[in-house]
Amino acid sequence: MINNHILPLGSVVLLKGGDIKLIIVGRAQLFNNEGAIGYFDYSALGYPQGVIAESNFAFFNDEDIKKVLFEGYRDEQEVAFADSYEENIKNVPYPKLVIEREIEEEPETFGF
Repeated sequence: MINNHILPLGSVVLLKGGDIKLIIVGRAQLFNNEGAIGYFDYSALGYPQGVIAESNFAFFNDEDIKKVLFEGYRDEQEVAFADSYEENIKNVPYPKLVIEREIEEEPETFGF
């Protein structure tokens, strides 16, 4: 996990390979990937627009986050949730889904 814990709701992030701000609105939500049910660590909406259509939710995992711009509200309930997340997620009967993206290679500069 980035920062060693699941991010709270309301956190704003940038994903690797992207420049759109996303606000986290859900965690460990089930996702139907062409009939295969699984989960991603986070679901989010574009910031500052929010919900425009049902289909504008983004699903991603902790390892897809490039930068945390803002961390959401954290109280005792959130701390307890975050502390138990890793252990509880092991008991979920669905697989963790992964975003597949093409790897962009760095161009060779030959020292220039």
